Amino acid sequence: MRATFVFVAISWLCFATPAAAQIAAFHAGIARLAVPTQAEAQPPFDTLVWYPAPVEETPWQIGPFTIAASQNTAIATGQFPVILLSHGGGRTGGNPYLLGDLSARLARAGFIVVAPFHGKTQFLQRPQQVGAAFAAVMTDPRFKSHVAVNRTGMLGFSLGGAVALTLAGGVPNARHLAAYCATHPDDTQSCNAGPGGGNAAPTAPSPGGTALPRLPVKSLVLLDPFAMLFQRDELAAVTMPILLVRPQQSRLGEDNVRLLMTSLPQPPQLRPVAGGHFIFTDICSLALRAEAPEVCEDAAGIDRAAIHADFSAVIVDFFCNTL
Repeated sequence: MRATFVFVAISWLCFATPAAAQIAAFHAGIARLAVPTQAEAQPPFDTLVWYPAPVEETPWQIGPFTIAASQNTAIATGQFPVILLSHGGGRTGGNPYLLGDLSARLARAGFIVVAPFHGKTQFLQRPQQVGAAFAAVMTDPRFKSHVAVNRTGMLGFSLGGAVALTLAGGVPNARHLAAYCATHPDDTQSCNAGPGGGNAAPTAPSPGGTALPRLPVKSLVLLDPFAMLFQRDELAAVTMPILLVRPQQSRLGEDNVRLLMTSLPQPPQLRPVAGGHFIFTDICSLALRAEAPEVCEDAAGIDRAAIHADFSAVIVDFFCNTL
């Protein structure tokens, strides 16, 4: 009876309207897994796993983040689609806790979200980290029997958008990025905002070097993605459905969106939202606002909570319809 209820709940969500999909079938659980070293050049790292839980959430605090999910609680009965999540880069290297609200909403809607801590690793290590984090979840005793392996999607924010495109079959081209930046010095968000801030453009894999990882992702959500590492030919294999969410006041160059709209084999579904580049990150605590004001400050009249409710519902609906 329990398993039947879970199946019905997920099915109902997947055919619901975006507004109705905000009605949660589950609560959110969260665990932090250690991912072992995959290669000499790839040190160990941790990944967050957000997942559907049957019990009411117990929020908790870590640093400046309040996490609205219960730590290490039991996972709900059933198998669930997986959303791989790659956070942005920026001055600090990024942090998956910044997308905690969206991750928790996905867990409540019946998805397992796998969100590795990239730290300040360079771009080409990040797809490898996502693949290693996914493999760790697939073998973890708590989760392996609950993963619907053939229903895997990916969500990438900012630099994570380039990670998502790479894992979906895109081939990064550092020379194209360098040429773009030489003629667009005003697009500092694309050209001078990598992990650590101000470091050189990501490098492309060398001939005969480590092959780029590929994962069987069936659909992508790109949140204001960094896309200038690719051109049309390098996106030819990225054929799955894509939802592209673009903030109307983003400082990331418009060419990032234009390239994807004109170069992907299937033009993505474009969804504009109000706000700037960091509108997708959680509503900030006072501590985080003091630590990272550029992530927290919105223009006058921007209601981040309302915008989150809107785009989160759209993302849940998109993944339900494509996975």
